[in-house]
Amino acid sequence: MTLADAITRARSGERDGFVCLFDHTIPHVWLAAAMLGCSEAGTAAVQIYRTASEAIVNLRSPSDMRVWIGSIAYPVLLEQAEGAGLPIHALSGRLQDAYHAMAALPQQERAVLLLLCGEGCSAPQAAQILSCPDIEIKRAMRRARQTIAAQMKQAGYDDTCNTAWLISVLSEIRAVQMEADRQTLEHVLECIQTGAAYQEPEPQPEPEAVEPEKTPEQQQEEKGGFFQRLFRSRRFG
Repeated sequence: MTLADAITRARSGERDGFVCLFDHTIPHVWLAAAMLGCSEAGTAAVQIYRTASEAIVNLRSPSDMRVWIGSIAYPVLLEQAEGAGLPIHALSGRLQDAYHAMAALPQQERAVLLLLCGEGCSAPQAAQILSCPDIEIKRAMRRARQTIAAQMKQAGYDDTCNTAWLISVLSEIRAVQMEADRQTLEHVLECIQTGAAYQEPEPQPEPEAVEPEKTPEQQQEEKGGFFQRLFRSRRFG
């Protein structure tokens, strides 16, 4: 089903058309919820797509999609955001370091980064969604790029942090996050369609650091150190 067909079917009230629109847009909304620090992402997504189903008459063509869903999603996400971006535990290595740098940006810079490099919006479209002047969008994007570039260099990467790199990294992060959260998003869609209340899962704990296994030489050295401490404590006890 093409996106144009999905829009036509969704406007006619057909379930499969709306499901196609959900599948097309939820990866962007889901990443935005995490990066903007929305702790109740599932609840926010249910609210966004219930509003979207009622506002589907305003969506006329695929070219309208970014501004249509962005104008519905970002006011909800920014209202519920609570601070820095939330961790995405499925990430690792370069993607984890890049996401960490992005999630620590000021909120406006995170939103602009998501819209310009994650959604593919133009500066005027992003300005319309965020209700701010174009010049603020461009300044925020410049600050975000400079900060991310400095953080990645400090972490030991030589990435240029240009627009193409940011687009590629955000796409990779979305793919990893979607694969990890597929069951959760299926439940979100079910709640949207049935009208059931969404119950947020328990917060996922930070993974514990696993200490590397000690070599026989290190184990022997520890034993020697233990007996030396024991001898000193009893010698003068």
